[in-house]
Amino acid sequence: MIRVAVTGIGRMGGKHASNFVKGAVANAKLVAVCDTDEKVADRFRANYSGVATYTDYDEMLEKEKPDAVVIATPHYSHSELAKKALVRGISVLVEKPITVTVKDANSLIATAKAHPEAIFAIMYNQRSNSIYARAKKIIESGRLGDIQRASFTITDWYRTQYYYNMGGWRASWSGEGGGTLINQCVHQLDILQWLLGMPERIIARCKTEGRNITTENDVIAMFCYKNFDCVFTASTHELPGENRFVIVGSKGTLVITRHKAVCKFLRMDEKQVNARAKRDYGNREDKKYDKEYMFYGIRNYLTDALYGQQCNILRDFVAAVGKKDASLLRARGEEGVNALNIINAINMSAWKGKEVTVPVDPEEYDKMLAEKIKGEKKIK
Repeated sequence: MIRVAVTGIGRMGGKHASNFVKGAVANAKLVAVCDTDEKVADRFRANYSGVATYTDYDEMLEKEKPDAVVIATPHYSHSELAKKALVRGISVLVEKPITVTVKDANSLIATAKAHPEAIFAIMYNQRSNSIYARAKKIIESGRLGDIQRASFTITDWYRTQYYYNMGGWRASWSGEGGGTLINQCVHQLDILQWLLGMPERIIARCKTEGRNITTENDVIAMFCYKNFDCVFTASTHELPGENRFVIVGSKGTLVITRHKAVCKFLRMDEKQVNARAKRDYGNREDKKYDKEYMFYGIRNYLTDALYGQQCNILRDFVAAVGKKDASLLRARGEEGVNALNIINAINMSAWKGKEVTVPVDPEEYDKMLAEKIKGEKKIK
């Protein structure tokens, strides 16, 4: 039985803790939770009397000596708390994002590498979506041919002013390290790089629309790859919003929406269609394609309603800790720096008003972020 602790038991951490208590994660026992807010800790204690409750993280690690810890605290604290566990040989699952800056993420990853006895994972629950998993296999198999272009529109993460007012750290450079990108879109940016790889350059524009916040809630960016480009659009102020990922290859097209995907596979590569053409629009027979559908499925809907998609990652994490096998993870902790690099690059491009290369210069980004925080404090 893997002895697990959860630190940060607010909205998401509380859900993780509840899943452990309910027995939704096999071979795991929740032995302790920690939250610096005494009211939150007291409320958990009242509901789950059999679980030790702390307001001091170091004290919890020393007294309980858990096998693993799940970190669901505000973003800036992820690195410090994860390191404290890793150096003790305690396995860590950190909520997204891995942290706020690439520099800090690189430091955390170095600590994890220095303690290979501890499993290091990140909560990228979208990777457990069967549609994205199948899309990855299709791309890697070559069925789409050479990728020619892509676009990802993610505007269905709607957030009201009430949401931002719930926590003073939300949508602030000083408290959260950013807005829509680092909070909601980190999931989609991980999926984007998981399927397409890392871009070489990014040019972006970010702005704030209709909300009293100091960070972005509206983004448009161009990701430049060696042989194709991808347009990324995101917002948290649009209604009704959509979630649409389009990947076009020389052998077909893949269109992924929230719970469905449509694949059109050409019977011959577009280059062949073009070479064989004896008419201006191409030969009709050469342009034929086969269509396939993928659905999320009612079983997944029901499971997500009961436990949340994040429970899939909790289960993988516990299995990896139990067998001391990081290959059982959907996302290793060190992979968290990829989406973070994209986020830092988008911000830097928007701040500079020009294209930037990926990966970003960690030192330069830290300096620019510090200026944003300074300016934010002047406003307040």
